[in-house]
Parts: sequence; C-alpha cells; structure tokens
Amino acid sequence: MRVSSKKGNLALVAGDGDLPLVILKNLVASGESPVVYAIRSDWQDIEAYGVSVIPVKDINLVKIFGSFLFRRIKRLLLAGYVSKTVIYDDSADREIKGIVAGLDDRNDHALLGAVIDRVEKLGISVLGYDSILPDMIASEGHIAGPEPSPSDLADVDYGRTVLGRLLPLSFGQSLVVCRRSVVAVEAMEGTDETVRRAGGISGAGVLVKGMRADQDRRYDIPVVGRKTLESMSESGLSCLAVEAGNVLIMDREKLSEAASRLGISVIGVASCPSS
Repeated sequence: MRVSSKKGNLALVAGDGDLPLVILKNLVASGESPVVYAIRSDWQDIEAYGVSVIPVKDINLVKIFGSFLFRRIKRLLLAGYVSKTVIYDDSADREIKGIVAGLDDRNDHALLGAVIDRVEKLGISVLGYDSILPDMIASEGHIAGPEPSPSDLADVDYGRTVLGRLLPLSFGQSLVVCRRSVVAVEAMEGTDETVRRAGGISGAGVLVKGMRADQDRRYDIPVVGRKTLESMSESGLSCLAVEAGNVLIMDREKLSEAASRLGISVIGVASCPSS
C-alpha cells in the first residue's frame, strides 16, 4: 500500500468508530508508524498496534496544532466521528473560535474545510484514505442480505430523490423513508441516532445514505458497517441503500453475516439525482 510519495512524519486523528482502527491496521502493515491523536473514549485499543498514542480529552486546536509542529508532522489522516457541537462551546480555544467566526455557513462541509485549510497552512499534507482502503468502497447492485422487496425499492428511489436535494445543503447525509414518506433526516446526531429516532416513529422503512458531490474525500467519506445494521434491526428497518462509489463499507464479511442473520437487504445504488 502506498500512502503518499511525500516523506515526513505521519499522524492519524482518530475519532469514534471502527474506521480509524482499520486504517491504522493497514498503515502499520505497510510499515508506517503514525502518531495517533485519539479523540475517542476507547483509545486503549490503539495501543495494541505499537504506535504512539496521544489521548485528546478536549478538542483544543491550539494544543493539537502545536503538537503537530513539535513532532514535525508533515502528513495527516483524519478518520472517525467527531462531534461538531464544539462550535457551541463557549470555552472553545482561540483557533476554534477564529475558524468559526470566519465562516458564513457553519455546516459540516464548511467547518471541516476551514480546519483543513488551517492545517495545510502549517505545511502539513492532508491525505485521503479511500486509496488506502479501495476494497471498502461500495459498488452498485446487491451487496448483502436478502433481495429487497418491491416496496423497499420504491422507498429507496424516493429517498434518493430527496437525498439529492438535501446533500448540497450539507445535511441529510442519511435519511429514513417509510411508504414514500421521509421519517427522519440525519443532522449532527449521526446515522445511528437518526435510525433510532425513526424506529420510534415508524418502526419500519429503509435507510438511504449518500455523499455531497463536492465533499472532500480525504476525510469525509460516509461509512456503514455491522453496527449500522444492528441499529436498523432494533428500529425495524429492512433495507440499507448506499451510494455506489461514495460510501465505505466496514468489514464486508461481518456486514454480510449480520445482513443475513437480521434479514436486512444491503444494496449499492447510483448517485442521488440532484435538483
């Protein structure tokens, strides 16, 4: 695996979820030894890879950027879920406040882009991880579980149309549809919470997930996995439709096993039509 042709110390900012661990495993297997900034509660599992781990309890960009410079970091990977609610924290450090104050639009796309711009001004190259994990990119067609029912496919088609209009607004990366009606739309809470909320409303339906066309693939590709299916099962959802080429599938073997066991269809669909 080739991470980058540029030399220099490598850092991985690891948020919640399994994706950072999969990336770390691949990096170590390729001979890389990144410094891991763990913005997650279970950072101890990273130590098993024999790399330097820096637990980050509070997101303080002044300290984090200072550490990058001290450790002479030249390459950076970002993966995993990090809550964006830091923008509402009155005790946020001056870097965060400065970045937020300079934004007219404070959606995920704009906020993450501004942070990346600041990182690049430090002389650090932000790398993409889809090239590290090419086999994880969803393809079009049936992926796992039973074939979807005609009613599920009708809901998926409806969901793709709605998603195509929402994604350019930088929210609604996922939505739940039941009987051609939108039950829940994802915002800051994340996919699993959106699914749970939908379960309390309809107790049935499909989950459709996609990516904004100009979303930066270096750090913000949507991810699904076994845990997604388990949340769907608890909420009564029967089909997961992901945008082919734009969604990462975590551990296909475990996802396939869960899809069969839970009776959930998993399919890859064409890009969501924009308005």
